[in-house]
Amino acid sequence: MQVEPLNYCAHAIEDMQKLERALRPVAPQSARTVLRLADVLRQSVKFILPNCCDLIDPEEMKQAHLDLFRLPFPVVALEAPWQREAGPDQIGEFKQLPATKRIALCWEASAEHEVMPGLNEILQRFPQGGVFVVPIYWGPSFDSWNIAIGGAFLPYDNEVVSVTDAHQILPASRIAHEAMAGAGRKLGQQFSAEPFWLLREHFEQAVAQYGSVDKAYAQIMLDTHDEIMVLIQVCSVLNCANVGTADLAAPEALNKKRRAKGKQPFFSYKVLELSDERRAPGAGQGRGSHGAPRMHLRRGHLRRLPEKVVWVRPSMVNANSEHGVVAKDYAVKSTHASGH
Repeated sequence: MQVEPLNYCAHAIEDMQKLERALRPVAPQSARTVLRLADVLRQSVKFILPNCCDLIDPEEMKQAHLDLFRLPFPVVALEAPWQREAGPDQIGEFKQLPATKRIALCWEASAEHEVMPGLNEILQRFPQGGVFVVPIYWGPSFDSWNIAIGGAFLPYDNEVVSVTDAHQILPASRIAHEAMAGAGRKLGQQFSAEPFWLLREHFEQAVAQYGSVDKAYAQIMLDTHDEIMVLIQVCSVLNCANVGTADLAAPEALNKKRRAKGKQPFFSYKVLELSDERRAPGAGQGRGSHGAPRMHLRRGHLRRLPEKVVWVRPSMVNANSEHGVVAKDYAVKSTHASGH
């Protein structure tokens, strides 16, 4: 099995440029933000992930995962197909539409990548820094790629708390959790995540629709939930001792044709890869299927030992496969797993 590039980002950028032009006369602030997000997406280091990013069982989310939470590059785009059984049309009073292609656009808080004036003011409360994550998505109900009206900020040095500790949870998060529980979703642990709006006019419409700012933020938290989990899983796995990345080069011949037609060129990608499956230097970076990395990591969990943290029972699958082959245990870099 070969990992083929998904090329979500290139298509999303083209649709975001169209969206910006459509919004310009009716929602100028949102239009400016969309254009800035497209620029950030273009600059990002892009990863291909397996279906639904099933690297870690959500019920196994522990403090060890948050201890490993560090973005590998200042700006990252995490692409994943999202093929699974259809969920409910409603979660509480929040309408849900299936999104079968996902991009989690993530960037560290910095002046260089402030997509909207004032967004980095959150660092006054979280001086340790953190990561902004925004969902960009496509689904059968849409005719183009879309951007969520907002995203979430995950501070570094985060801590897991029980969802029953209501005093530690923001009103918007509490509303989102209650809606998910009512829809039969399993809820285990919670951690600090702050919602923020990006598309001002769309957020104002959501506030008017729900009659509550907190409910509008709850919608953002529901929309961002999967992308937050993708971000934490990828950061955790990349800190494992025998996990690296293989490069998938951009298709130069195809890009030459795309440029001639005025289309966004396709990008190069990184793919998660077990160390004992890595090729020699230079291999895996060629064009086409002969140079493509063969397998993805899929689903495992962390286990704490006295001197280290180990990754138990990972597996490897192709990006479009739903089934994996079990591989051996491997160690996590213990320097990132102290405390708690």
